Amino acid sequence: MKFNVMGPLQRLGKALMGAVAVLPVAAILSGVGYWISSAAGSENLAAQLLISSGDAVLANLGWIFAIAISFGLAKDSNGAAALSGFLAFATFMKLLGPDAVAGYRGIEDPTALTGDEALEWAAEGWNAVGGGNVLFGILAGIMAAWVYNRFHATKLPDFLAFFSGRRLVPILTAIFAIVVSGILYFVWPFIYHALFNFGASIQGLGAAGAGIYGVANRLLIPTGLHHALNSVFWFDVIGINDIGNFQSGQKTIEAAAAATSAADCPGIWANGQCTVEGVVGRYQAGFFPVMMFGLPGAALAMYLRADKSKRKVVGSLMAAGALASFFTGVTEPLEFSFMFVAPLLYVVHALLMGLSVFIAAAMEWTAGFGFSAGFVDMLLSSQNPLANKWYMLLVMGIAFFALYFVIFYFLIGWLNLKTPGRGEDDAAAESTEDSGSGDDKTAVDAARIIEGLGGKDNIDSLDYCTTRLRVGVKERALVRDSLIKRAAVSGVIHPSEKSVQVIVGPAVQFMYDEVNHQLRHGSPALATAGPASAAGAAGTGASVPASAEGASNSSASSSNSHIEAEGIDVRAPFAGDVVELSQVPDASFAQGMVGEGFAVMPDAVDAFDVCAPVDGTITMIFKTRHAFGMQTKDGVDLLIHIGIDTVELKGEGFTALAKKGDTVTAGTPIIAVEASKLRERGVNLITPVVCPTAKQVAGIDLAREGHALPGEVAATIKRSS
Repeated sequence: MKFNVMGPLQRLGKALMGAVAVLPVAAILSGVGYWISSAAGSENLAAQLLISSGDAVLANLGWIFAIAISFGLAKDSNGAAALSGFLAFATFMKLLGPDAVAGYRGIEDPTALTGDEALEWAAEGWNAVGGGNVLFGILAGIMAAWVYNRFHATKLPDFLAFFSGRRLVPILTAIFAIVVSGILYFVWPFIYHALFNFGASIQGLGAAGAGIYGVANRLLIPTGLHHALNSVFWFDVIGINDIGNFQSGQKTIEAAAAATSAADCPGIWANGQCTVEGVVGRYQAGFFPVMMFGLPGAALAMYLRADKSKRKVVGSLMAAGALASFFTGVTEPLEFSFMFVAPLLYVVHALLMGLSVFIAAAMEWTAGFGFSAGFVDMLLSSQNPLANKWYMLLVMGIAFFALYFVIFYFLIGWLNLKTPGRGEDDAAAESTEDSGSGDDKTAVDAARIIEGLGGKDNIDSLDYCTTRLRVGVKERALVRDSLIKRAAVSGVIHPSEKSVQVIVGPAVQFMYDEVNHQLRHGSPALATAGPASAAGAAGTGASVPASAEGASNSSASSSNSHIEAEGIDVRAPFAGDVVELSQVPDASFAQGMVGEGFAVMPDAVDAFDVCAPVDGTITMIFKTRHAFGMQTKDGVDLLIHIGIDTVELKGEGFTALAKKGDTVTAGTPIIAVEASKLRERGVNLITPVVCPTAKQVAGIDLAREGHALPGEVAATIKRSS
């Protein structure tokens, strides 16, 4: 069996972002606090309150990482997992904190130790075990999430039933945390020593090490693993803690002044001194010239190199990406516009990032950020006492704007690189020409993304991080990148065979919410989206028909705005027992996630035809022929899904008797089913008939429960007003 290491690492990277997302709060509070302090003095009450409030985040990053990672890695992101992460970290702190370890060893006061005893104590790293220890937080979060995913559905005997399921998870987590604490008591001194030496070696490379980190940071962007790399340099994983030390400002300076060895120096220890000014922030500063200036220069070059007929569209994309990069430091919309169409440019970009980080570190120009290297963070950083000649980063940025522009403009023309708007029609660029705006356009784009991913049947998991949707798919061959790019996305990447990432940008949460909503309830854009399809409903084998394809958009639109007083009769598609959806052995249908309707259990043993339940147009017949969609003349969508899990049959046992676009009357045979053949394989042929577009209907009334003949009215659709 081939082990997929990318999937778990990507999920960890996404979970890490849940913790990183709180850092802007600390940056704003600390930045404003230091600003007031520089103007009104360090004793100013408002400054002290704001700086201390920022420290509430920075001093507790271990707790934050433990909770965020356990929550983010849990299968259903349940609060019980977050509670377990908190409990695991609390156990580590209680059992492995310096006071606890000192008690085990009979040491009354570790701070009173001297000579070799003090050196040995410091070398074992127990003073590093505290609320800000990110490594312990990551370990606690991963362990708690594993316990949750493994035991959250465990049933205990009746006399212990109260503690079953999710209530069991915190209990087991506490037990596992005790065991792991026992192991860490012996292992942590070796881990700390190794990590400390690794951190020292990275810092020992000086500016060159910072530059290497800058290149690696950008090269890992396509995989999403840059978050894991960043945690090594930005947080207190191996002792570097560049963001935490920088944001702590004056406290870091005071800690440097009090340092007596490399172990307690927050910067560089050399010649018996701890240096932090011009050092702390070196793994952040070089990002500012590239994100604020370099990438906008590249955007200008790509705009000028675009075909004249496409410059208007490309210009809007480049301008939006450049503004996001300059003001907030969110670069992925720009980076993904050329990452795959012109990979050489991306390699050049990574090298230029490394160069920028190297120069800033070598010149000791430092600045820091709580979110990313944009104008907002630069403004806040400028008042931090550790910001050293930060204004030179702006001067450097102007040079990098020119450097990026010249290199990109030259390479695009010389090598005829297919950046946006050059040569063949660019799907991503054309996405802005689609009709709709605001929520309507988001709904249309979400429907396109679902269809491009192969429909709901092909979507195994859905999640998101800062700028991208992270999707697990069942079949890579069913994913159509070109269709996904018709939506408002910057790019599509495939980190592994079963993983797809759709780059949306800073508004990714809203796209995730809409995609998730459509997967559960059907697409609200079906009747108005033109050719877009919301192919997909929840469950195994259920798909929402692309009802707008091959149907009249005008009639669908008018049906949404016009109140229909009378209902629409839906007839039994074959002879059988009519039942409520709640009796369908598939949660997506039974819970109404696919839509309202009813189901029919067929009588026939050998074979039967599934007929049209209404007059209308066939909007879709699935390739596997296990389901088809219809639209009535009034624009109401119907999905007829034959059997449970029948998509897995890949068409075996089903024969199409009609085709997409046919106008049919109720009772017209659409799909022939070889019932005996399928029943031999244990297939349940209960057939749901549902309305997947929730806003079209106010409800469905069953006309009968029990046996119905083909063509007899089984239910009546109540139109929405």
